[in-house]
Amino acid sequence: MTLDEECKGCLYNSQLKKVERTESDAKKIEQFKEGVRELCADPPKAYCAPLLMRDINNLHARIFGHGINYSAEKKMFNSAVLAMEDGLYSSIMSSPDPISDGIKYAAAANYIDFAKLSDLNEGSLALVEQAAKKTVPNEQTLALLKQKLSSGKTLLYVHDNCGEVVFDKILIRVICALYPNISVTSLVRGGEIINDATRVDAAFIGLERYAKVMDSGVAIPGTYLKEITDSALKLFSESDVIISKGLGNLETLYGEGYHMFYIFMCKCAHIAKRFGHEQWSTAFVYE
Repeated sequence: MTLDEECKGCLYNSQLKKVERTESDAKKIEQFKEGVRELCADPPKAYCAPLLMRDINNLHARIFGHGINYSAEKKMFNSAVLAMEDGLYSSIMSSPDPISDGIKYAAAANYIDFAKLSDLNEGSLALVEQAAKKTVPNEQTLALLKQKLSSGKTLLYVHDNCGEVVFDKILIRVICALYPNISVTSLVRGGEIINDATRVDAAFIGLERYAKVMDSGVAIPGTYLKEITDSALKLFSESDVIISKGLGNLETLYGEGYHMFYIFMCKCAHIAKRFGHEQWSTAFVYE
């Protein structure tokens, strides 16, 4: 998906707020602001938001000597959701439709996004729970997913943000319990970028107990097929079922020719319009 003007404004505002909170050198902050303005004003044609975010992070590294650091936020959200995991998993498994309920929470958890919202805290998890209760996965898409899980042998789960990744883990646990024929591979980012999940985060939450963990090979907050490793790219053609989480993956994968399920929250007006949803509602679609 090409870069929308709304994306430029969100990335500009959210990353400047983060830098102003965490950096103290006024001259460098102003240099960073000007650099971000230039990146947002004239990005390459056919760019998408994840590639612009990578450029912003690289600019930060050149000016401050390191990328934009979300390690504290990542640990906070992963730890907070881990504390909920077993109770939520038990609740979902005892529901009339565990797959549907697992998707509800996974979709609502896409709210945990520091590229869009810079002021999230642990209290935001209450909003995730509220959104999950309002979510109603598309019945036809849900039936198709269940059909493919029943007949398939391999599932590729493409992850997005921290905190959210624990809700993904819960959905994977549900799938593994109900469809023991399925072998799951989790694809995370190949390096630190915003609050996206990496191998380090996957190890912290114990994801490897339920899935084989691989990374994309690149620090982009999406899955840009032109740059990921050959082994990561191979997963898309060899997996029987693919689930893609979040807007960064949607923006880099949608329209690339693969059959997959997308779970995300319509945090952006142009995304909501594109898929015929209300802004801030969740979406579960199949391409």
